[in-house]
Amino acid sequence: MTDAEFERLLDSIAGERAENIEPTFDPRYTERSDGKTPSGGDYSVAFYYDKDRRPCRKEDASFVNIVEYKKDGTRINEIYATLG
Repeated sequence: MTDAEFERLLDSIAGERAENIEPTFDPRYTERSDGKTPSGGDYSVAFYYDKDRRPCRKEDASFVNIVEYKKDGTRINEIYATLG
């Protein structure tokens, strides 16, 4: 199956195509920073996880995943880290 055929199949199932995806983030487990990012993004979002890799509050986190985005929501880079 070609990419075009796959996209047509998805469109037929969904009934429409979502061209502009607007990401949403749970403020209990994430932290957004607006401004230029090291990789040239327009903002970044930190996602916090506990020792069992479940979403958690920043103060309870053992791991963080920082994702850089362009204004339109395009994901451009990710950084994973273990917190001390």
